[in-house]
Amino acid sequence: MGGIRYYTTIDDDAPLQNHFFGGGLFNFSGFNQNELNGEHLGLLRLGYMRRVGNFNLLSTYLGASFELGNVWQEKSDISLDDTIVAGSLFVGVDTPIGPLYIGYGMAEEDNQNFYLLLGKLF
Repeated sequence: MGGIRYYTTIDDDAPLQNHFFGGGLFNFSGFNQNELNGEHLGLLRLGYMRRVGNFNLLSTYLGASFELGNVWQEKSDISLDDTIVAGSLFVGVDTPIGPLYIGYGMAEEDNQNFYLLLGKLF
């Protein structure tokens, strides 16, 4: 799986409720959900998931992700020199009520987080 996202504001003067947010599993893993915010967001995300079995008839997957990008306040701040490198390791299980993920995310500067999520993420 993979993807590229880029969100921007036109005049660098958006109110807080119109900022773009990063943080959470597969979205700058290692940071808390919506911990990063700004008027410009760029994210390159690559991931791999492999089915490892059917435990009690529930499909189980192991996977990892790699994320590169950042959230910036002003367009002039956007640079590859200050991108954040992040990634995750996770286990996913197809349950009758939706996919369940248990994961560990890490990012630069010792940002780490554990995740327990229910529902489709991508």
